[in-house]
Amino acid sequence: MHTLVLLNSASPAYTEGSQLILPYLEHLGVPCTRLDLARAPLPSDVAEHALIVVAHRRLDPSGVCLGQAGRLALLAAVRAGSGLVSFDPALPARAELPRSGHQSPQLVGDAMQPTRTSSGVQIEAETVGVTAQPHFITARHASGETLSLVGPLRVPPLAADASAALVTTGGRPLVAATALGQGRVVQWATSDWLHTDILGPLAGLDDVLWRGLVWAARKPFAMRGLPPLVAMRADDVVGQGTLWRQSPLYWVHTANRHGFKPWLGLFIYNLTEPAINELRDLVQRGQVTAFPHAFGRPVGHGYYYEGALPIRAAMGDAYIYFDHQRGRPLANDEAAWRLAAVDAWYAAHAPLPMSCYAIPHWYEMGSNVVAHVHDRWGAEFIGKVQDVDAPLADEVPWLKSGPFRRYEEPGTCLFDPARRGDRPVYYADFVNFGGRRLFNCVTEIRDDAGYEWAPDKDVAATVGRGVRQLRRALDSMALAVLFTHETDYIYKIRPDVWAKEMEQITAGIGGYDPIYVTLDEGVRYVRATRTSRLKSCRCDVATGEITAIFDGYADVPTHFYLFTEAGGEIAPELVGVPAFQGEVVITHKIWR
Repeated sequence: MHTLVLLNSASPAYTEGSQLILPYLEHLGVPCTRLDLARAPLPSDVAEHALIVVAHRRLDPSGVCLGQAGRLALLAAVRAGSGLVSFDPALPARAELPRSGHQSPQLVGDAMQPTRTSSGVQIEAETVGVTAQPHFITARHASGETLSLVGPLRVPPLAADASAALVTTGGRPLVAATALGQGRVVQWATSDWLHTDILGPLAGLDDVLWRGLVWAARKPFAMRGLPPLVAMRADDVVGQGTLWRQSPLYWVHTANRHGFKPWLGLFIYNLTEPAINELRDLVQRGQVTAFPHAFGRPVGHGYYYEGALPIRAAMGDAYIYFDHQRGRPLANDEAAWRLAAVDAWYAAHAPLPMSCYAIPHWYEMGSNVVAHVHDRWGAEFIGKVQDVDAPLADEVPWLKSGPFRRYEEPGTCLFDPARRGDRPVYYADFVNFGGRRLFNCVTEIRDDAGYEWAPDKDVAATVGRGVRQLRRALDSMALAVLFTHETDYIYKIRPDVWAKEMEQITAGIGGYDPIYVTLDEGVRYVRATRTSRLKSCRCDVATGEITAIFDGYADVPTHFYLFTEAGGEIAPELVGVPAFQGEVVITHKIWR
């Protein structure tokens, strides 16, 4: 059930594998062994692997590292039952694959422009289309669905027969799948779509990648993945339900009835005493978590706390963690004064538990406040899209962090499309801010509605955006977060309309069997998948028992996916893993 990943550090295309494909395998938690053909030969037991991944183009440009014998060994392994997913469009070659007698599927009309290179003819495509051929790999896409690229995708010829194409671009196959003996082959013409200036992660093709791995692999096949965790986040919360003659946070109760357990970014000075009492009850019952997002809005939202810190800026919101108006960290004494004011507000309204997930207003935080937030308030997790001590501005680069933004030249952390600020965001990695190690986790599907969900009184449009954004994250095995703001959006929506929207969004993702969690719970789970790993998984065919070995540290129970197949139908099962430290062995019966 193990995966062998082939790379060649002597190849000019090596970084495609090391910087594009390996991060995905790590994100998905595929237990694998990496083999650098420039340093070691293909192992003699290659056929014992459930899956072989050729991670980049030009795997063997000199013909020395793999050679004819190696190619034959790979093909023999596949014919014997191993799966092969190749990101080298020339491996396997057309002559090594079976010819299909079927007619080529109808291809989606893609815009293209021919280009000639030294390696042959390639095209530049502007869209990606799903063929009419039904298949497990593309099952989460509609037949004929088209994805628009944000930049031209250069696509070389793919060795596979066009009749095997599942995804096309520029009128030629981008992804093809075929059987070869007892095994299966999935070929990609290129992995360049993973660059954010072309398409990028969480933009609509991630599920095709991981489902291709699963389809090709010999079953049973295991990978860590992420269960369908669904959370909700609402920033700038002031409790304005009274405008509709409802309780201040009535909309939270509505969300709760439909499964959602929102994280609330509080404008603490705008919260009335009734709102705070309602909030306290919700927090204590585990229906929400809440964190001081900012002091609030001194003008424009009615109530402002009578014990408030004097207004520190001539206009705009009152910030806690950063000098937003000047675009710089607060002076140390000013930062201490503001943090002390937050402490005083919480002391005056105790008990009011604080979330362990910190998201500052505009994602802005100075390094000189981190110790207080971590040490005194107990924040273990943070949500930021730019570095500490930096404003949220077009000229500020996005945070270079995993799983998908470690290597690429950063775009803007803000929203300018010309600087790739409109690309989907998913962070799930450790950061060191202000001398403290925190786990940073953020999900934003920025290319759908611009930054967030943006609900309004149009039920159909609001539900469409919400379902699309949650599905995009779920299809990518990322933490799905329905993200919006109370002050800009929710408070404008009539309660009956809000209820319809929540109900229909829940129905719209029902097919995923979502697991609704608080953001605190969801981010803690994601962290556990980064501090521990599925090391290996074996199957005893005689007994039908699998043995999965995990190592590392997980402070909460987690799961892994076990995929089986019968009669051509692939079925996933989530197998539980208890919290552990060190190593744990999980045994599970597939059949009895």
